[in-house]
Amino acid sequence: MELIYDRLSTDDLRGTTQADYLIALDAHLHVLDGCASIFDEPYFPVVELARGLKIWLESPGQGAFELDSMSFEQRGAIAIWKVPEGWVLGSVLEAGVITAPADRVDLEGGCRRFVARVEGDLAELGLDPLVVLRR
Repeated sequence: MELIYDRLSTDDLRGTTQADYLIALDAHLHVLDGCASIFDEPYFPVVELARGLKIWLESPGQGAFELDSMSFEQRGAIAIWKVPEGWVLGSVLEAGVITAPADRVDLEGGCRRFVARVEGDLAELGLDPLVVLRR
């Protein structure tokens, strides 16, 4: 499972609050499972997703993850949950389309790589990732 993005845009950024960064910095998000595309959204709040995943990854005993985004009416634009065979990732925006079950360690590795890339891109923009992604 890979969470990848391109075309990070700052076009909608109007302020300097954490909320401004979380919702205004968007990119074309792809969720891939091998060669299969699971989710493809051209204007996704990737910084907000990185913050949510970072909090989830740092929480002891975390169960399922559902992105509660300021940009979407529904919870779960990206969601991770346990199934009998392992862990899967999907979206309420693409009902019924999920990754193949994966080991928790592998799924977390994909999430950590995504968060690290967002942190690097924030730093390149001159923003402190620790401030932007804080709780």
